Amino acid sequence: MKRETFFLKVLTPLHIGAGTSLGYVDLPIYREAHTDFPAIPSSSIKGVFRTEEIKKLAKELNLSPKELERKLEDKDKEITEKEKIKKFISCFGINNIEGNLSFIDGRILFFPVKSLKGVFGYVTCPYVLKRFVKDANLDIDDKIPDLGSSECLLDENSSLVLNDEKDEKFAVLEEFTLKVKDKLPWVINKIPLEKLGVERERVIVVSDDLFKFMVKNYTEVQTHIRVDIETGTVEGGALWTEEYVPAEAVFYFRVFRTDGSDCNYRINEKIIQLGGNSSTGKGFVEVIKYEDERTNQSR
Repeated sequence: MKRETFFLKVLTPLHIGAGTSLGYVDLPIYREAHTDFPAIPSSSIKGVFRTEEIKKLAKELNLSPKELERKLEDKDKEITEKEKIKKFISCFGINNIEGNLSFIDGRILFFPVKSLKGVFGYVTCPYVLKRFVKDANLDIDDKIPDLGSSECLLDENSSLVLNDEKDEKFAVLEEFTLKVKDKLPWVINKIPLEKLGVERERVIVVSDDLFKFMVKNYTEVQTHIRVDIETGTVEGGALWTEEYVPAEAVFYFRVFRTDGSDCNYRINEKIIQLGGNSSTGKGFVEVIKYEDERTNQSR
């Protein structure tokens, strides 16, 4: 199978829910089960691109998107025999027909955390970077040093660095003081930071355990209420909290394409909207294609 890798840069707070929770947040975000890292389910990513194609095809056929969906579900031959619809089905599938595009969950790459100096840092960790190298099929053998809970890696010209009275370099993220152990690992050079709008001077690598703590505890939590339209006061019991991935976070996802298929759908670089609360401006993300030379090779 051939594959492509894409980045998702979060532009406005993103909420893709995981149902209710027994914790202090009523509506938590979707997370990986084994790491507890924020993630974006593949169904959400595929759904956006599929819906976009449905709307485009419906307009060409003078149908509403719902009408076209219904005809596809019913396998209406008048519709399914059309060449454009055949290509759509080849890519995205319908009912019990599998499409030739396989979308993989979006995985976190950088997570923004407040910094004492430089406003905020793009935080990542050795596990996340090693996983990205493997997922993107990069042909590098970068030795990322082990980090203690109070150590970090920074760029030589980092905007986050501070100096103490002994002239030792350190950074402060939220309540954590981190001693600079070394410069950023070489794999950072394989990430198109400028294209992602990520300043290299803000990138900081922390230990895996600290990263897990940060992505668990430094998300954005908003409190919501529902106001009674007649009284203008809060309705009884209509108070809840909702968790969001903060703006500036960076994810990546992969798309696998079956060899020999006639699916020619291409994902373009653009801004899309994912998750809930779209009418209040939440969930805008920018899709950016990863252009590394090995990304599109068969594996």
